Amino acid sequence: MKNSLLLLILFFINSISFTQNLKDDTSNNTVLNLKGKHSLFLQAGFKINSSSSVQTTITDLKAETNSMGCIGYQYWFDPEWAVNVTTGIFNAESNVNITNISSIAIIPVLFGFSYYPEALSLGTAGRIYFGANTGIYMGSGTETKAGFSGTGTSIVNETVLGIAPHAGIDFYISTWLSIGPVISYHFISEFQEVVGNRKNYSGPVFCLNTGILL
Repeated sequence: MKNSLLLLILFFINSISFTQNLKDDTSNNTVLNLKGKHSLFLQAGFKINSSSSVQTTITDLKAETNSMGCIGYQYWFDPEWAVNVTTGIFNAESNVNITNISSIAIIPVLFGFSYYPEALSLGTAGRIYFGANTGIYMGSGTETKAGFSGTGTSIVNETVLGIAPHAGIDFYISTWLSIGPVISYHFISEFQEVVGNRKNYSGPVFCLNTGILL
């Protein structure tokens, strides 16, 4: 985790240095006017405080992924402000052994705002932004047991609230395509029941954001 966090910090520092140089090169360019634009975007990345793994023994197979992906919609109602709506998969896990099969998934549905200050504009090349999304995280877990004492399936469905502040950079590859890194931290309320192997799924996330501007 420490190595991943260090690499992430170095990557973001390099991105900021790159954008500063780009800002100097494009200082004479007109600021890209985003007001009235729409965007459909896809984010794909990973949770920094967890790891993907597959563990196999004679009687047990366990797979856990730290991958995070979401799709969303964005609308700029102001040259510097946009409203966001996102949903996706925040965490997934499955476990199979001789007497037990279990799986879990956490799906966030978030709404929020992003601020694109014109003072940090990179001209027509890109924009730096900050913001926060808030909403619900739906945790779902299924466990099926089979043994000499009988069989049965238990299902856990629980929804908690959370908030995810974020910061990122959008580079405009063309008039209709943007791409760039985004870092967020998901503050998620604890589940009352254990979903998967724990109740708390809060943590930082790093993603690559790709958007189509309309």
